[in-house]
Amino acid sequence: MSKDKGGRILYLSRLKALACIAVVVLHSFYAADAYAKTSSQHTLMLAVRNACMWAVPCFVMATGALLLEPERKLTYKKLFLRLVLKMVIALLVFTFLFALFDAALIQKSVTADIFTVCKDNILYGTGWKHMWYLYLMTALYLMMPMYKAAADKKDKSLIYYICIVLFVFLSLRPMLETLIGRQGAFYICAFSVYPLYIFMGFMLGNKMIKLPRIVYILLAAAGLVCIVVLTAKAVNDKSQTINELLGSYSFPVTVIMSAGFFGAFAMSKGDKRIPVIDTVAAELEKCSFGIYLIHMAVLKYIFAVMRLDPFEHGGVWAVILITLISLLISYAVTRLYKLLPCVK
Repeated sequence: MSKDKGGRILYLSRLKALACIAVVVLHSFYAADAYAKTSSQHTLMLAVRNACMWAVPCFVMATGALLLEPERKLTYKKLFLRLVLKMVIALLVFTFLFALFDAALIQKSVTADIFTVCKDNILYGTGWKHMWYLYLMTALYLMMPMYKAAADKKDKSLIYYICIVLFVFLSLRPMLETLIGRQGAFYICAFSVYPLYIFMGFMLGNKMIKLPRIVYILLAAAGLVCIVVLTAKAVNDKSQTINELLGSYSFPVTVIMSAGFFGAFAMSKGDKRIPVIDTVAAELEKCSFGIYLIHMAVLKYIFAVMRLDPFEHGGVWAVILITLISLLISYAVTRLYKLLPCVK
């Protein structure tokens, strides 16, 4: 497993760096869609957004590839004092900062009620939408000892079985229910599709399914084509059903596309370090959590405070520029706050 001098696994570093960029692209184009005026503009904005839906699943799969590795020990001390605590602190700090942002720049009034708002946002998830990821990772970390118990058995048949059951009940079943408009009687006692991504990451990262790299690339490409075609159809037909599927991480096409992206990178584990690419990838990976949290503040300032209409200032090129600005500012802020003594 190729690593750089800092001990980073090369394929995961590259994948997470690309996924970090894709998340910023996803939110930038989705936010810009609110200003789209024509069908073609809507189609383009949503097609790019939907084509980046593989990014978050790949982050979750990377977590599975790392934490479920049999040789990696996961003590309860590390689980709670490092992994869970990181999510809790980020949730508390950024919920307050985002509430302060809204009060100062949107509502133009900062009062003591901000603490009540923060409490409700934390308890009920009513804050900024992208904060859902912190709740997700907290839940996955709390379940990790059970996931790891299954992975540590080194039983391929068990991992295959888990992935198949989770795919059928947490990916295929929701899609069919959405399409037919009725809920089926059969269900599995699991809350969401994300444990599937955890085990898929472990399975693909450990080459438990040995397919040529080109197969994974074709899966990712086929998924992207399917997503773009379905997006165009959804916009043209004004189909709420297709839009609902495209916006779900449990959509089978998204699951397969995400597996394709992850598998394509995982099969490059033996690649040698590429100085420029891997230096940039390491920087983005190291700052990816901060970039995820902060870039939404940049986008909200541009679209909600400045009320900048990108389609009156260059169209798609303006959206691309906004995406780049959001990425660079959020990276710079993350890099700066990492200089603080108590912040990693």
